[in-house]
Amino acid sequence: MFRDPRGGHNRKLVNENFFKTWSPNMAYVLGLILADGAVEDVRKSSRTCYFQITNTDNVLLNKVRKILSSNHKFQVRQPQLIDFKGKKYMCSKVFYLRIGNKAMFQDLVNLGVTPRKSLRLNLPNVPEELLRFLVRGYFDGDGCVNIYQPKNRKRPWTNVIFTSGCRQFLEKLKQKLEILPKAHASKIYFNHRAYRLGYRNRQALAVLNFIYEELNLAPYMIRKHKIYQQALST
Repeated sequence: MFRDPRGGHNRKLVNENFFKTWSPNMAYVLGLILADGAVEDVRKSSRTCYFQITNTDNVLLNKVRKILSSNHKFQVRQPQLIDFKGKKYMCSKVFYLRIGNKAMFQDLVNLGVTPRKSLRLNLPNVPEELLRFLVRGYFDGDGCVNIYQPKNRKRPWTNVIFTSGCRQFLEKLKQKLEILPKAHASKIYFNHRAYRLGYRNRQALAVLNFIYEELNLAPYMIRKHKIYQQALST
């Protein structure tokens, strides 16, 4: 079924069976929702349930929309100035893809995505061969990679960081990534009101090599992948 006949927002197209079967694309989108998404049950007021994906990269979000066979329009939040610890910061433009579908909502709940998930996030029981795609999706939502030159070092360092409000989620992610030969020495720490799982240098490259294998089987954020390519060259 691609169309919900009940009317309203649900008349828009979407593949409501998308989250029923594991695939590289499904694992990637699920990872993105775990990072920068949300689910909402509003059946009392508007007869349906929603899930939402948020990102600053509208090119990536458009790829996700196509994968979902969706014709929903993006909502946009324009750049705005925020106050954090007494300092002013300009936030980037943010794009939202919001889809109303009770079946997809329930599938996501069954996979561990719950309303107000930030403090009780669970790592789904993803098939081992699809783990890299789920981690790639989470990385494109709540991960970062950077290269910097430390003092008294000849070569630049590469950092990879996963962020979450739930320490337990990062502990499970860390455990999963310990299957990689050089990714066992990571650490979890608290900074700026969130927990962070950090990898450096060889550990970071081991994680990046893992998530970018089979590159064309699922989307990826071009900007972060370019930094990965730069890290390989340095």
